[in-house]
Amino acid sequence: MMEETGKVVEIKSGEIAVVACEKNSFCKSCVASGNCLPSEGNKMRRVEAFNPLGARVGDEVIVATSTRNFLRSSFLLYIFPLIALVVGAIVGQQIGESAGLGIDSDLLSALFALAFMVASLLWIKMRSGSIAPENVMPIIHRIVSSANSESSQQHGN
Repeated sequence: MMEETGKVVEIKSGEIAVVACEKNSFCKSCVASGNCLPSEGNKMRRVEAFNPLGARVGDEVIVATSTRNFLRSSFLLYIFPLIALVVGAIVGQQIGESAGLGIDSDLLSALFALAFMVASLLWIKMRSGSIAPENVMPIIHRIVSSANSESSQQHGN
């Protein structure tokens, strides 16, 4: 399981929270690092997380995602379209060479590759709505400190 500490900065609904996490060394090697929402001079990133614990704005939380979900979504978003691109190129090349349509087989290969890749991305887009958010989103695993308890401790001093 991959975990990271952050602070809840927004509640989108009762079950979705936006957590600001500090960019770390893991971010540099992450293939999706460009897709995070940067904030505070690009030192922080915002991540939407499933909020089953009811964390509130200001709470410091640990956000976790399973390695299995991370690898599955990475495959789906990056490897699957790449495979579709290669398969489309091979299919286009084969059709161009055997059909005798008078079209350059390399051009047909490129067109089929592009079409297959776009089709795979559209398929991913259509299917993503049927996936439960808790299966792909990070989850607030634990509330480290609550904003309410900190403010009450400060007022009690």
